[in-house]
Amino acid sequence: MSLLTAGSQIFSSRLLQVAANAVVVLLVADRLGPVGQGHYSLTLAVVMIAAAVLNGGVGLAAVPDLRQGRVAPSRMLRAQAVWVAGVVVFVVLAPLVLRGTFLAALASERLGWTGNIAAAVGAAVLALVVFDIANYDLLAIGRVVVGAGVNLARALTHLLLLAALALLVGLKLGVAVTAFAAAQVLAAVVLVVLLKRSCVVDDAAVVRSPPIGLFVLVGRNLRRGWIGQVSVIAYLLMLRLDQGLVEYYHGAAVVGVYSLAVWAGELLWLIPGALTPLLVHSSAAGADEPERDLTAARAVRIGLLATLVAAVPVAIVAPIVFKHLGGGVYAGASYPLWALLPGIVAVAPATVLAGDFIGRGHPAWNAQASILVVIVGVFLGLWLIPDHGAVGAAWAASLSYTLGTVLMVVRFRKVTGLPLRAILIPSWTDLRH
Repeated sequence: MSLLTAGSQIFSSRLLQVAANAVVVLLVADRLGPVGQGHYSLTLAVVMIAAAVLNGGVGLAAVPDLRQGRVAPSRMLRAQAVWVAGVVVFVVLAPLVLRGTFLAALASERLGWTGNIAAAVGAAVLALVVFDIANYDLLAIGRVVVGAGVNLARALTHLLLLAALALLVGLKLGVAVTAFAAAQVLAAVVLVVLLKRSCVVDDAAVVRSPPIGLFVLVGRNLRRGWIGQVSVIAYLLMLRLDQGLVEYYHGAAVVGVYSLAVWAGELLWLIPGALTPLLVHSSAAGADEPERDLTAARAVRIGLLATLVAAVPVAIVAPIVFKHLGGGVYAGASYPLWALLPGIVAVAPATVLAGDFIGRGHPAWNAQASILVVIVGVFLGLWLIPDHGAVGAAWAASLSYTLGTVLMVVRFRKVTGLPLRAILIPSWTDLRH
């Protein structure tokens, strides 16, 4: 399957996913108000970061072994199941251990959590861990379009659950978080079922060698995976630390307004993200594959162009929507959105290259760029947010994103020898199959 063919299939799914996610965001923001929206956004940030930490990178680490046929998929799946079992134990015990502690009080005061919300958060964290691992496995064995389809189903399920619960019981923070968690659990179950069926077929294609001990394989996955997982954690911190700083200096209501701008901007990342899984697979083919570098560069150009084109209507339409949402309480989200959009477009090449670096077996390159972005973003945030609020946070994020992209493009140029024009400037030939 060609880059453009597979990419267009994933891209079509992503467009529908963007639409579903946008409706969810607007519905939650309208019903919960700025304070509730702020609590919701911060809660999802906690879920994403916790899932990234507990993930261990065991899915990411499996890509080279599965792609190159060194380990049977079914055996890799068993090794990953061992790690997931440990995550289950942690998720079950954590609320019991933390009950009555400072962290529990902080979650209640700053995030609006109750016991039911905490339980939903735990379920969502576990489901995201499973989903991420299974998705990497499917990419490695060549099922590059499957994850996009399930992602779309997850977004639509989330929307339907949220709408149904809003009609039946009314939309409050606990209901919104529960709907999110339920959608993640259902998607994880579906992806695991699809993965198990795929692994039965692909086991026969594995180069037979002395099998690696199960716990040895678990340890190897963790050692390799954590190098790359640092980048995922840093990436999430890059996206959400500024909201924590905004909450600290200006309160949850300002976070609610700012988070709407962030959601609108980040929906654009689903566009270059459509090409990321393709490069995880294609760039893992080996250095002897002559088209690898050219394919990756072409993906960068397409992702950058598509994001730039999509950013224009977002910059025009989103402020109109903000002005009428919730009786006008979100009208101020337009200014941070406009400050965010240059960085959102600038980071499109980095979003695509993240898949290339994983496929090449160098996830640490992603980690280095993400850590740099976090450090610069926190520094700029501490400088700009106290006096400029959400707009200051947006400019801090936009500038730090751009810096991270520069580092990743320079790294890609060095390893491939391609000129910057060939990496960043689109041409008409990029749109051919």
